[in-house]
Amino acid sequence: MTKLIRQAALFLAILAFTGAWIGVVVTYFSTDSIAAFTVAVTIAALATEALIWALAIVGGWTLFANRQRLWNRIAGQKGDIQ
Repeated sequence: MTKLIRQAALFLAILAFTGAWIGVVVTYFSTDSIAAFTVAVTIAALATEALIWALAIVGGWTLFANRQRLWNRIAGQKGDIQ
């Protein structure tokens, strides 16, 4: 995957994430409909999930594979889990 494609995919995922959560805020303040607010939050949750997966794919699985070592370092525990 070329660098340009990675940047474009990440940009689109961040754009969808930001737009969805802005939509939640606008829906919250502009309508009293619980159904509309629920739909907006559901779309934002899906956009957040898509962003997490896009970051995982573009950033590589190594980031997620090393999370236990990172948490051990943050917690001050000794020893790495292999």
